[in-house]
Amino acid sequence: MARLWSEMVLLFVILPLAVFYWVHQVADMLLVILAAIGVYCLAILLTDTQFQRNKLWLWNNNKTHIKSAFKCFVPCAAIIASVVYVIAPERFLQWPLNDPWMWVMTLMLYPVISVIPQEIIFRTYFFHRYKRILPSKNARWALSTFVFGFAHLVYGNWFAVLITWCGGAVFGYRYMQTNSMPVVVIEHTLWGSFLFTVGLGSYLVIA
Repeated sequence: MARLWSEMVLLFVILPLAVFYWVHQVADMLLVILAAIGVYCLAILLTDTQFQRNKLWLWNNNKTHIKSAFKCFVPCAAIIASVVYVIAPERFLQWPLNDPWMWVMTLMLYPVISVIPQEIIFRTYFFHRYKRILPSKNARWALSTFVFGFAHLVYGNWFAVLITWCGGAVFGYRYMQTNSMPVVVIEHTLWGSFLFTVGLGSYLVIA
C-alpha cells in the first residue's frame, strides 16, 4: 500500500513540480518526458496479470458513448467559441488564420504524441494501478481529475489547469462508463483540437 502511495506522489505530484521548476531547461523535452512516462505506465500494465488488456482497444457498443460525447461537445464548444469571439476577438481562430501549417501539424500529431500517452497515464493506468488503495471508482475519478489538471501547471498559467480539470472530469467519467481507452482518446482529441482551433491553444504550450 505504502509503495503505491509513494509511487503516486512521485509520479503525479513531485515529477510535475520538478518539471514546472525546471520548465525552461526541459521545455524541448516535454513530449519526450510524457512519452517515457507513457511507456513506463504501459509496461507496468502489460506485465500486470490482473489488467484486462482489451481496455486498450475495446470498442464494443461504444457508438452510443461517442454520440453522447458529441452531444456534450457541440453546445459547450459553441458557447466557448462565442465567449472567445466576444471577449478576446484577437485570439479567435488565431492559429488556423495566422499559422495554418502549424495548426494542421498540431491537429495531425496531437492525438499520437500527446493524447494517447496522457490517456494511458491518467486514465488507463491510474484507474487500474491504484484501485487497491482507492477502491472507490469515484475516488479514483476525482483524484485522477485533480492530478491531470495539476500536471498542466507546467504551462505556467492557471487557465491550462482549470480547463484540464474540466476535461479530466469529462474524460474520467467517460472512461468509467466505457472501460475503453479508444473512446476517451477520441473525446480528448476532439476537445483538444477544438481548443487549438478556437484560439485557446496558446495556453496549452510553453511560452
